[in-house]
Amino acid sequence: MATNRPRLSPSIRALRNQTPYENYSPSKIIVSQAHPAPESGSYERQPNWSGPRGYGCRHRLDDAPFSLWDEALHDFRHPSDWETDWITTRYNPTKIGFQWPTIVIETETLPTELPLTLGCVAVKFVPPPLKEVMGITGRVLPIIEDVRPFSVPTDYAGRRGPPDPLPFSFPRWMQPTDEQLEVLAVELVRICNPFRVHVLDPNLIVELCTDDQKVYQPGSLPRSIGGFAVHYHHGTDPFGEQLSERSQQRLIAPPASIQDRSDYLRTRQELCPGVCVSSSGTVTDGGQYGTPSMSTTAGIMLRNNRGDQRLTVSNHGFLHGDNVYHPTPQGTHIGEIDERWQALDIALVKLNPSVRFTNTNYFESKVPRRLLYRSQIPCGQFFTLDGMSSGMLWLQSQGVTLMFPPRPPNTTEIPFHKMMLYQQFGNTGGGTMMREGIRGAAIVEDDTDDGGVAGFFSEASPNYAFSSCLDELIDRGWMVV
Repeated sequence: MATNRPRLSPSIRALRNQTPYENYSPSKIIVSQAHPAPESGSYERQPNWSGPRGYGCRHRLDDAPFSLWDEALHDFRHPSDWETDWITTRYNPTKIGFQWPTIVIETETLPTELPLTLGCVAVKFVPPPLKEVMGITGRVLPIIEDVRPFSVPTDYAGRRGPPDPLPFSFPRWMQPTDEQLEVLAVELVRICNPFRVHVLDPNLIVELCTDDQKVYQPGSLPRSIGGFAVHYHHGTDPFGEQLSERSQQRLIAPPASIQDRSDYLRTRQELCPGVCVSSSGTVTDGGQYGTPSMSTTAGIMLRNNRGDQRLTVSNHGFLHGDNVYHPTPQGTHIGEIDERWQALDIALVKLNPSVRFTNTNYFESKVPRRLLYRSQIPCGQFFTLDGMSSGMLWLQSQGVTLMFPPRPPNTTEIPFHKMMLYQQFGNTGGGTMMREGIRGAAIVEDDTDDGGVAGFFSEASPNYAFSSCLDELIDRGWMVV
């Protein structure tokens, strides 16, 4: 069994206990009689998964005597009457939502330990709403927390056309190929002006630019692309943000202001993935701060083919300067950024010679050992990260997002940037401050001990998270130390 050292911050260690509906699979801290304090102990991580990598895997706390994933058909299935009775007896739900690839259990009776899957399907637990919602007929509406990222719908999708513009259908519950994404990008730019597109089986969510004065007529865009149902979002609110207003989300949201600002250099004489790193901010001529400092999460130590070693941090956290401090600007200067990958939201830090950094401890997450190409990440695989403002979070890979930068007029090139898209399981409702603090955290696969890193946390909505794909970084010769 692998062991990692706990965080020094008791507030972060206890954060999941404050949010019982998100307290998935807590790790056990083992302490010695000579050093009984939790921060002096080590985490004991049990093997969490069985079955295939990706959809169909089973969490160790999933005791359902059946699987709702059909391996032969490579698809989900609804439970039989007997299986529904088993779920009802086991979890005493007030409602059940089968929102493939996720099940949502609305219940007031939580199990002692929350499983991450139910019948080999990812599961979320939510409390009943604070109050009943009445429809115009006077009946109670069967509202349940919707984990799918559908925004307020537009009427741009036509019922009778235009036809599906793609000559192929996307594979079900699998990552699309790079070639398929290239064709998708070309066809979308031909018919509309997207700035983000989420390929999230069985749906395609197209976020349209709002600053181009382009007007779309009702029924003017395809309702099916590559065999997926299309949802067009044309507004200034970000992807999925409306979901944060649900009563269930408010009940499970943890405090937003907790951060682990422990000084690991002073206490443990070394840094590791997941600790707090900060920018210095800028100062005006009058002696006042022009831009505030920002604290984010340290990534991992990489090296390139020349033997140069660099620490990854979030580029977004250091927009106004190259100096990096731990844990705060009043702490230790640990190095300077000497290379930026802005499209990936990654900056590379050359550490000062006196600063020791090790990848061999990542708190509750597994030790990072290698970088992963997007093609190596199956849909449905579970990952973890350990952010300085969140502690450990679980992520399930569920799709890919295309980011389209502004294009000059009359250009024939269609540049876009690929990001991994994950559903989040854990303390994710703490608002902007929590999400900003997680930026830069390494996302490490949990179902093996290979330590594959899918990316670094870049941004999130209440239910979903994004990280840039690392293909370009790998192709440039970077690898985990």
